[in-house]
Amino acid sequence: HLILEAVAAEHDEQQPITLPGCPDKCGNISIPYPFGMKPGCFREGFQVSCNDSFNPHRAYLAYDGVFQRINEIYFRAQKGLCRRNRVWNRTREDTALELIDISVAKGEARAYAAVSSRCSANHTDSLSKSLRMRLGEKMSPFLVSVTRNVLIGVGWRVQPKMNSYLWSASASDALSAHGYSSNELTISCLSYLMRMPQFLKFATNGSCSGRGCCRAALPEAVALTRFALWISFDEPNTLFVTNPCSYAMVVESTWYNFTTPDMYGYEEIPKKFPRGVPLVIDFSIRNGSCPEKGQHPPPDYACVSGNSSCSNATSGLGYVCKCWDHYDGNPYIANGCQGQIKVFNLQIQTISFT
Repeated sequence: HLILEAVAAEHDEQQPITLPGCPDKCGNISIPYPFGMKPGCFREGFQVSCNDSFNPHRAYLAYDGVFQRINEIYFRAQKGLCRRNRVWNRTREDTALELIDISVAKGEARAYAAVSSRCSANHTDSLSKSLRMRLGEKMSPFLVSVTRNVLIGVGWRVQPKMNSYLWSASASDALSAHGYSSNELTISCLSYLMRMPQFLKFATNGSCSGRGCCRAALPEAVALTRFALWISFDEPNTLFVTNPCSYAMVVESTWYNFTTPDMYGYEEIPKKFPRGVPLVIDFSIRNGSCPEKGQHPPPDYACVSGNSSCSNATSGLGYVCKCWDHYDGNPYIANGCQGQIKVFNLQIQTISFT
C-alpha cells in the first residue's frame, strides 16, 4: 500500500529592499533604497560607494561634502607659564564616512567616527588630534542624531569640547529655547582626578560621572550637520608616564562602556577601535514635505509603498517614510511594506509498507 503524506514546510518570504536590478549589499552591509551604489539606484544625496579592496567589502557615504578630517597640532609649554604655544599644525586628508549599517525603519544610519585625543610626550610637549566632521551642506539628507549620540571625554584630566555652527532657522529657534543666544553651539564636560596618582583609584569601571570619564547630552531639536571636536587646554600633565593621553568622542549613547585601562598607555582607545566609534546619523527626504490630507503627493514623493505613511522628520527638516504598524519592509519602494507573510511549500513524501 502507498500512503501520500503532505508535509508543510514554513519559511519567511524575503522582501526586496532596493529597486529592481540594483545591488543590495556591500560586503556584509545591506544597502536599502533610498541608498544605492549604481546610477539610478539611489535618491539624490544617498549614494554609497563600495570599496572592494577590503574583505569583506566596506561601504562609504559618497554624497558630496560628507567627510571627516583630523587636524594635528603640536603644543609646547612656555617655560614658567601655564600656557602653550602652537608649534606646528598638520591637516590630514578628508576621508569618507564608513557605514556600519542602515535602518530605514528608524530613519538612521551608523558610521565610524574618529576619536579626538591629546597625548603628552613629557611635561611640556603634547600632540592634539582634533576631529572635524561635515555631513554636507544645507540640503544634505544627513544630520548628527542629537537624541542617539552623546559627547564623552576620557582621561585623568580632560575637558572635551564639541563646537558647531548651526545654519538653519529652526536651529536658531531651538537654541533660543535652550538659552543660547547665537548659532554657535559649544558642548563640554569635565573629568578631573587632581594631579596625584592616588586619586586615580576613584575612577570606576562603567561609571562616566566625571572621574576618569565624563559625558554630556546633545541639545535636542537642533540641526547638526557639522562639528569640531577637540580637547581644551589642560594643565601640565604630571602623569604623562602612565597617563599620557586623554580622549574625546561623539558616540552612540549606549555603546561606550568606560574602563579604567582606557586612561593608561598611549593611544589606547584608538588602538581598541582603529576604524572609529559608532556615530548615529539621522536621514530624511529634504526636498519636500508630507502632503496635506486630501492632497495628491508630488511626483517625486518618496513614500511609494502602499502600506506606508509620511512623517515629518524630528529635526523639522524634510520627512521620512514609515511602514504601517504590523507591516515590515521598505516604504521607499513599491510594495515594500508587507505584513508577516508565511509561505508554505507542500512536500510529498512516499511511504510504503506491506
